[in-house]
Amino acid sequence: MAAGVVTVGHRQYASGLYWENSPSGRISQAAKEAARQPGAQAEFYAARSGNKQGRVPQFGLAPTALGFHSGMPSLAGCLANQQPGSWIGAFRFREGTAVVVVRDDLLVPDGDLFFADETEARDHVYQEMAVGGFQKVYAPEAWGVPGADTMPVTLLLNERTDVKLHGVVMSKQAKTAVGIGAFVLFCIIGVGWYLQYQEARQQELQRKAIEAKALQDKIKRMMPVNQQPKYPDYVREWEKHPRPIEMITACQAAFTEVKTSVAGWKISGVDCTEGGLSIKWLRNGGFAEAPSDFAINDMGKGAVSSVPLKDLKPRGGEALVDPSVITARYLNQNWPGELRHIADDPLPKPPQGYRGKWNPPPAPWVKRSFTFTVPVLPWTLPVFLDGVPGITIKTVSLRGNGADARNTWKVEGVIYENRR
Repeated sequence: MAAGVVTVGHRQYASGLYWENSPSGRISQAAKEAARQPGAQAEFYAARSGNKQGRVPQFGLAPTALGFHSGMPSLAGCLANQQPGSWIGAFRFREGTAVVVVRDDLLVPDGDLFFADETEARDHVYQEMAVGGFQKVYAPEAWGVPGADTMPVTLLLNERTDVKLHGVVMSKQAKTAVGIGAFVLFCIIGVGWYLQYQEARQQELQRKAIEAKALQDKIKRMMPVNQQPKYPDYVREWEKHPRPIEMITACQAAFTEVKTSVAGWKISGVDCTEGGLSIKWLRNGGFAEAPSDFAINDMGKGAVSSVPLKDLKPRGGEALVDPSVITARYLNQNWPGELRHIADDPLPKPPQGYRGKWNPPPAPWVKRSFTFTVPVLPWTLPVFLDGVPGITIKTVSLRGNGADARNTWKVEGVIYENRR
């Protein structure tokens, strides 16, 4: 394993960074401090900012490697921003093979790897798959990875370049240019300031006095003396989604409308979300039809069709239960799966201009993600998903021939529970 430069189309990308979660929102400062630690040997860094869904900011440290330079986009960083969720991908280039591992929308520390030996890259992908927890796996078709998506990296990346390398230390030439520019700017500002000083000083003092008084009046209106701030309520996201059994029933009804036998095509995957049922098709040889509802790719080897879900509506007000109730339900079923704690809802921000103490409590609930591997059609789910409040289903997916009920389905979602 090493670091290296890979070529996608006509653009070069950096591969082989070490990623860490930033301890604060000042990502660049945290990255530079980490790069200066003994043994880090990082010449460049790349940064991923957080988002409104609760993803924490990250930075990746780039080791000294031939071909890296400031402004070069990071392959793993750009792919992670383009393809959220939990997934693993292996991509072959003429320079070598890059492996990217993303869990819960975050690049894992050793999830940005570059291999000169393709065999080592394939072995590493199988090791990660053994751990599990991925929504998708991208791998070359020649590897024969079960259930893998062979979509080219150019389509996944979509020419994204927003995560770029920055130098940890400015070069000597850059420092010289900045110094000369600062000196010239200082001279210009100094002359102008000297000519206008007497008149501008009085105007500035008057303006500041008016602004200070306006700010004091605003603070007094926002928070009277000795009064605690009123913190906003957290959004009860699960109440915006349908109940899990209603979601499963809608997926079942949509699946009955799918033509499972189309000349020259076979189903390679089914994904059901609140947005609808999406069916992926692969060319199966022989003479093939071109149904009007198929979106066939340019190579003529794959297609996508969809069926909208009907009669879905938000569940409305629903009280949560304690985590122990959820755990007891989970232990009372025997299907393969896992529960995993995920990040809390972000704390609310203070109003603009607020100057008082702001210490809102955390959301009164916690969240766990769940994944079930179902050996039969998911509309025969056990009681784990029925009658328990706070459960939302994100995806019901199938990889294989959708006409065969013996295929394995995967059900993924989020559980909201009372905070202890």
